[in-house]
Amino acid sequence: MDILGQFVLAFLKGFADLLLLPWHIINWAQLPTLKERLNVVLVAGMSAEFLFVVLAAVLILLAAGLYSRRFLRGLVFGLERFNGAIGKFAAWFALIMVIQQVLIIAMGQVFRGNDLIFSPFGMIMTSHELQWLSGQLKFYNAILIAIASAYTFIEGGHVRVDLIYSTVRHRTKKLVDLIGTLIFLFPSSILLWWFSWPIATNALFAQRPLNIWSETARFRGFRFESSGTAEFTWVWSFKVLIVIFAGLMFIVAVSFFFRNILALLERDEEIPAHYSLDSSASEDGEPHPTH
Repeated sequence: MDILGQFVLAFLKGFADLLLLPWHIINWAQLPTLKERLNVVLVAGMSAEFLFVVLAAVLILLAAGLYSRRFLRGLVFGLERFNGAIGKFAAWFALIMVIQQVLIIAMGQVFRGNDLIFSPFGMIMTSHELQWLSGQLKFYNAILIAIASAYTFIEGGHVRVDLIYSTVRHRTKKLVDLIGTLIFLFPSSILLWWFSWPIATNALFAQRPLNIWSETARFRGFRFESSGTAEFTWVWSFKVLIVIFAGLMFIVAVSFFFRNILALLERDEEIPAHYSLDSSASEDGEPHPTH
């Protein structure tokens, strides 16, 4: 009972903090030094208070969606468009990765060179060794995985191990998806954010190292962690991508949760699987579904 009471109090405090969020932001902006402001951000990013503010916002959006189906529908498609736009942008890195790999092979195997120089009109814009550029391909691949995974989820592109799901009724599928989102997708994205936040910030800043139990922070300066090898050295970028991945997956969990609620409320209406980013608005203000 004590744990339940603490959980309820934390939720109530989350609603209060959400209402007072503009006041908190103003007070944060008025802190005298950059060090003090970043100390607050570093601790707040993995705090229980931040989590319950986010959950309180999700519940408020849910309540508004239950009150207005039109709002719920617009919220679902809006969140999906957001992740879709980011995912489609990340997909271009597949093309960049292919082009760069071809250039590396051509320069190394055909011209027997050791570096690749980009020099339009005789002005050297960039010059890197092939080993560094080969390591950079891992960064492009990490971008595809971290940033486009949420979009792939929206498009139904992830592998699904299905034993009984395909045999049940449509309404039962939506109920299973709803429960699965609550039990698996929400907790996994939250835990991933919680564990990856201190790892990413330790790689970005010179500070007293944070961990998941830290309650204070000691920012000292900016320090972008890198490796001492000749390969791609931006170690910090891979760790930051994990945080971005966790955030995008939480957003897609929210949109998928709301989508299944909408599907359960709209008993006889088929909710389109996804909406095109460039779809035009219909006469009733809603976008046309893609086919």
